[in-house]
Amino acid sequence: MYSRDLDGKTYTFGVSGKLWRDALLMYDHQTRSLWSHITGEAIQGPLRGKQLTPLASMPQIAWKTWQQNYPETEVLSVPIIGGTREGLSRDNYADYHASQRTGVSGTEYTDDRLPNKGLVIGVQVKAQGGNTQFRAYPITHFTETAVVNDTLGSVPLLIFHDKTSFATTVYKRVVEGQPLTFKHEDDYFAQDDSGTQWNLITGAATSGTYNGTRLERVPAVNIYWFAWARYYPQTTIYLE
Repeated sequence: MYSRDLDGKTYTFGVSGKLWRDALLMYDHQTRSLWSHITGEAIQGPLRGKQLTPLASMPQIAWKTWQQNYPETEVLSVPIIGGTREGLSRDNYADYHASQRTGVSGTEYTDDRLPNKGLVIGVQVKAQGGNTQFRAYPITHFTETAVVNDTLGSVPLLIFHDKTSFATTVYKRVVEGQPLTFKHEDDYFAQDDSGTQWNLITGAATSGTYNGTRLERVPAVNIYWFAWARYYPQTTIYLE
């Protein structure tokens, strides 16, 4: 998810129908520049080199879980053209997800640190000195626990992934200038080393020392390893 505001202007976007490195390219209606949906960078057109600002969001989550935590949510209504609403729930890419295919260009992928179609949580942060650091967190790490405490480029991070609802959130695990360590309790809650309980969906402290405080979200994406590594070959991988 990105902000549509750039250099004092608000842009509107559409699907170009084109691919770059086997991934979707967007275009903006105002200049017809082409934008990577993975990096948020304009790769062609008058705005080439410009960068959209990523917004922290929930890459994927079960509707029931979202609604429980955000009961006032409004739902985007999608117009039905030449079909039925039931058809919207069908995954047109189910065959692709079940296969070992990695794209349409025929490119050979050589980063064998993880299986090509292994799912990872891709995170990037600005470290001290302004350098951007990238790390992939394999979904398989979240089989036994829903939380990982890590530090990326000097930034203390809390990574949460629930294997049932597929909810994923990444936060800076720093409150009042102090890094905290979190332990998963149950469902969508964790406790830090001060005894404060936190809702991992909303990032809000629900009881204890920091009650009422919210953790700062960090943009993250659920993505296949081959795609993340292809765009960010310098990425590191979280190891338990």
